[in-house]
Amino acid sequence: MRIRPTALHIVNDIPLKYKFLLIYLLCVLLPILTINIFFYQRNSDDIRIREEDNVRKSIERASGELIGMLEEGVALSRSLAGDDSLYVALDHQYASPLDYYGEYNDLLRDRLTRYMSPNIVEVSIFTDNASIQSGANYHVYNKTSNNLPWLDPLNQSNGNILVVAYNESGGLYPGKRISVVSKMNGYAAYSKYAKYLKVDLNIDKMDSILNRELDSLQLQLVDDQNQVVAASAGIEVPNGPIAQNPLLSSTFSQSGYAMERSIGDYSYVKGWKLVGIADTRRIDELLDDAHNSIIWLAIISTMVPSLLIFIILLSYHYRVKKLSRHMEKVRNERFDLIDIKEGRDEIGGLIRTFNVMISKITSLINDVYKLEIRQKSLELERVRTELSMLQSQVNPHFLFNTLNALLVVCTKKGYTDVTEIIKNLSLLMRQLLSRVDDLVPLRDELELTTMYLQIEKFRFGHLFNYSFDIDPQALSMRIPRMSIQPLVENACKHGLQSRKDDRTIVVTARLNERDLVVSVVDNGVGMERRKLQQLMENVRSDTGMDGHIGIRNVYRRLELFYDGLVRFQLNSDPDNGTEAGFHIPLTKLTAEEWKKEA
Repeated sequence: MRIRPTALHIVNDIPLKYKFLLIYLLCVLLPILTINIFFYQRNSDDIRIREEDNVRKSIERASGELIGMLEEGVALSRSLAGDDSLYVALDHQYASPLDYYGEYNDLLRDRLTRYMSPNIVEVSIFTDNASIQSGANYHVYNKTSNNLPWLDPLNQSNGNILVVAYNESGGLYPGKRISVVSKMNGYAAYSKYAKYLKVDLNIDKMDSILNRELDSLQLQLVDDQNQVVAASAGIEVPNGPIAQNPLLSSTFSQSGYAMERSIGDYSYVKGWKLVGIADTRRIDELLDDAHNSIIWLAIISTMVPSLLIFIILLSYHYRVKKLSRHMEKVRNERFDLIDIKEGRDEIGGLIRTFNVMISKITSLINDVYKLEIRQKSLELERVRTELSMLQSQVNPHFLFNTLNALLVVCTKKGYTDVTEIIKNLSLLMRQLLSRVDDLVPLRDELELTTMYLQIEKFRFGHLFNYSFDIDPQALSMRIPRMSIQPLVENACKHGLQSRKDDRTIVVTARLNERDLVVSVVDNGVGMERRKLQQLMENVRSDTGMDGHIGIRNVYRRLELFYDGLVRFQLNSDPDNGTEAGFHIPLTKLTAEEWKKEA
């Protein structure tokens, strides 16, 4: 069928908002009202079927959440049951309460409390080891007592783990409990004493799950003994076994239907189930209300869509106009973002794409500028380093020859300590004057630091000690040259110089999930908080350092090599000493190492 051009012109002349309104009235609203009225009676059965499906889904949803809580408790039990350090501590015979409390502070204090979550309220361990002091999360029980109602069901079960519902008569908070209990018998070598783990689940959380569908559904949680252990609000929970499931009011059950769902097939929850009854009286009331609402729907649905279409057209026009103006700005080399709520439709997608494009262009321009500045700064730092090294190279061959002559004389005289120190000093100076690599393996930097510490050990004698705590996986990581030795030198000069005895330095390097962490810790005189803050401000600025040039050099080189992503830390306490170190992101270490190999 061919449409006459005159008809097309007439349609084209109609405003867009009226076109949307006609489409809505003739093609959407009128058919929907007609179909709803015609099939109103027939839909009653469909609604009941859907309600039954909703009940099933509600029960499945509630049972899924309850299973999640139980599985979280079971997972925690299995995790703790595999912790051999707990077995060692609990199987140990303590000579006195003081010995136990020492072990408690070192290992046991936060071992269980850190697993607290919204689903778990308490984690406890029970043992018959009388040398352990009852308190907090650890308890000593008597095998002949009956104050643990969950213990007999666990021992009578075939497995090592069980979900038990019981009433707690003792303790600070007596009342109903649902717990995951398990035998801690995973290690035969540590079975001197019996050990049991109890994870108390959040009863209030279970009640909130059961009450979520309270308007149309009442739920009961039934254990393997056919006892109601939790129920929706308004249902009385009997103390003993129930005769039928569910046990609800006759008025309620006459108007609905019951369903039940097993909690799980695992041995520790075998026999547990969730029972629910839906109330369809509310659905009947809704059907009656729907009959009266159709008339009002016809009136309201002619006004609301008109307003909605007007808002939609206004939204389209406003955003398209904004997009057009900003595209004109791009032509004039002005890269401004469109600062509006773009929405999730096609026009919103165009605005987001435009903003992403503008952001990338701006970022590219900024990155080019920053790269040029960084390259210039790095080159300037290299020139400064070379000048500093040139200033220190006063006839190095003469110095090396002199040290070698001293080494020969000390060897002949049998001065073993002096010989080793001169050898280290010669190697140290040769490293400083000959190495030109910007990045070196951590292993090489530690060797250089060791030489320096051996020289300091010779100076201080038995009053000075040092140690290394290095992660073997970190030894191959490349770091800027001279990034650890200056921190050690600063610790010796400013921290240990004023201490009379027991001078100690510890150098550590550790790899975690995100960073390479290097630190130098001394037990020197330390600094006051104000002096420490002033020192950190001077390190980050060009202010005079008053003898702390090594710290500034390390900070500057780390900033240049890793684009300011390194976290430099300096902590000090007048009573405990000073810690200096830095965190290098592993992503930057990998990138730098790849760059070096390429």
